[in-house]
Amino acid sequence: MGIKIGKNCFLSLRARIDIQGGRISIGNNVHIASGSLILGHTGFRRVKEGDKTIIEDNVRIFVYAVILPGVRVGKNSIIGAGSVVMKNVPPNVVVQGNPARVIQHLGN
Repeated sequence: MGIKIGKNCFLSLRARIDIQGGRISIGNNVHIASGSLILGHTGFRRVKEGDKTIIEDNVRIFVYAVILPGVRVGKNSIIGAGSVVMKNVPPNVVVQGNPARVIQHLGN
């Protein structure tokens, strides 16, 4: 159980990463804005063996976004302000809303 943070990451002063018995992996070049919350646990049930919250490389997470436990955010994706990410996010997309859904595909 624990956390792994890659190289060249930026976590704003008020961003929170809460592992409390879970596991979180953050890739390289990830930016997490103020007020955002990344969860590695639910708080009301035990984390299943092997469950992990994963933020892949080059992800941007904007203010007050929430990433729920067990979610994988794909490379080069953007999480819009105030979004609640409940399901896996594919690579190269912008997600927004509560619950977060794909609103744009990004070209490579």
